[in-house]
Amino acid sequence: MQTVAIRDLKNNPSNMTKYLENNETVFITKHSKPIGITLPLNDDTLSIGIKNLVAIEQYKDGLISLGKMAEFLEITKKEAMSLVNRLGIDWLEYSKDELDKQLESATKYAK
Repeated sequence: MQTVAIRDLKNNPSNMTKYLENNETVFITKHSKPIGITLPLNDDTLSIGIKNLVAIEQYKDGLISLGKMAEFLEITKKEAMSLVNRLGIDWLEYSKDELDKQLESATKYAK
């Protein structure tokens, strides 16, 4: 998610346009505090809905957890996993090495 200061938006509105054309959500700030948000108008925005899109963008940017996203969208964590999966967004926060270690430990204790 990009950030554009209101002063920069006034002086150079093409910055905002550039981000929106790249399908990026943009926080608008005034004195370094968010005052608004812009969303690109594309098929995702229209089909997913703005509330869902904001929550998904915040999750993708690491601003909220999967559980918080699910809570915000009033769905279960399992439904949230399915949603981000359908959108091609990673929800597993483990590296391959970490997963291998977890699998090794689980196999060891399952015996």
